[in-house]
Amino acid sequence: MKVLTVNYEKCTGCRLCEMACSLGHFNFFSHWYSRIRVVKGETFFRFYPQFCTQCGDAYCVRACPTGALEKRFNFVQYEKNKCILCRQCTFACPWGLIYPDPEMQFMIKCDICGGDPECVKVCLQDALIFVDAEESPEVKHFTNVSKMEGGK
Repeated sequence: MKVLTVNYEKCTGCRLCEMACSLGHFNFFSHWYSRIRVVKGETFFRFYPQFCTQCGDAYCVRACPTGALEKRFNFVQYEKNKCILCRQCTFACPWGLIYPDPEMQFMIKCDICGGDPECVKVCLQDALIFVDAEESPEVKHFTNVSKMEGGK
């Protein structure tokens, strides 16, 4: 299984990832239609790309009353035709990384571009990477923490 991950030390906040995402999905450039958002941190020149992390036990999927969100092949998939725009998924997501488009016609969330993320292709600093889960620093960290806490 591959995961999208970030090396925050490398991110310069250029927002090319946002533009590539909106262009790839909607054929125009718009921060508001991007499925990845770059947030400026409180510390000087620190930026944090944020996107759906495809949670193992996805709260958004459990919160959706219509089945518009479904976990398939380790990714949370969104089906626009089933969505009633109730925003229960937004409220359920601990990070608020599924949100309505500016015109309130559908929800926006990272879909990993079907396994070939546009954001990774344009990241000049290599801050965004799409790697096997075993190679991800975040996955290794959480696995080690789980083992320390008595998990597998």
